[in-house]
Amino acid sequence: MLAMAVAAKGALLLTDKDLESEESMWSLYERWRSVHTVSRDLREKQSRFEAFKANARHIGEFNKRKDVPYKLGLNKFADLTQEEFVSKYTGAKVVDSEAAARLASGVRVSSSDESPPHLAASVGDAPDAWDWRDHGAVTAVKDQGQCGSCWAFSAQMLDCSGAGDCTYGGYTYYAMLYAISNGLTLDQCGKTPYYQGYDAQQHLPCTFDAKKPPVVKIDSMYVMNNADEAALKRAVYKQPVSVLIDAGGIGYYSEGVFTGPCGTSLNHAVLLVGYGATADGTKYWIVKNSWGADWGEKGYFRLKRDVGIQGGLCGITMYPIYPIKNCPCSAAAAAVAAY
Repeated sequence: MLAMAVAAKGALLLTDKDLESEESMWSLYERWRSVHTVSRDLREKQSRFEAFKANARHIGEFNKRKDVPYKLGLNKFADLTQEEFVSKYTGAKVVDSEAAARLASGVRVSSSDESPPHLAASVGDAPDAWDWRDHGAVTAVKDQGQCGSCWAFSAQMLDCSGAGDCTYGGYTYYAMLYAISNGLTLDQCGKTPYYQGYDAQQHLPCTFDAKKPPVVKIDSMYVMNNADEAALKRAVYKQPVSVLIDAGGIGYYSEGVFTGPCGTSLNHAVLLVGYGATADGTKYWIVKNSWGADWGEKGYFRLKRDVGIQGGLCGITMYPIYPIKNCPCSAAAAAVAAY
């Protein structure tokens, strides 16, 4: 058996032999660095190695467990402490309700204490499993890099919406308001629709051409404050839904159905694109992340569903939000065209 192999998803597979000594751990670290092309000075390299060792030992011990349905991996976050990971790779915020009401003046915003007629009129009983990827309604996985832009859909959002930035994160709610008022061109003077690996210190001027007709324009949005999982399932069957989660526990996720641990301190925006169940009956959500296709299950992860606790696992039902398009066209198209 080889002491190390590189998984297709970009994580290293490790054995007990890799963890036996300081020398074997250093060798493992150098192999990890070669996979992830990390370049650091000698002093920082030593401190990164200390974090890497702790994470490698944790991952090695965790993956021996038989009582959890998921695995961890030595992925690109393996030399970060937990605090560094959360600081660099999350960034979503929950909007204050009073501020939301002021900013939404003149814009149609429905919430979960109102009846959602757009769901009742067009969605029957949701099937046991659904995946929008099978229906051509999900774009390629993006990589936010060290920019706290999980809440943003495009370069136009980052530069022009005022909903947030790389350094301090931002608000899905405000980004959605911007899309309602302005639409999205998805083509900002030749720039790619989303800044791949957007520099965390970078802030570029808004180059949005107001004369250019938007490719995506939505009419309103629906905020499902503290929804139950059955209602969220019905919503996801109609179209992909943006949700906020506590992502502190998923950084080293590799595959399987994530069951925790995690809290409900919402800090990361992701996209629900479906749901299903494993052969043994474990129900899960299918979640599109923004950490690149080399993370998790080709950029996605599965999160346990119907856990019977308020807020759902990792707070997934606390703040779902999705756009509404009042036209006979595909509802899913309005939901995901800019993701």
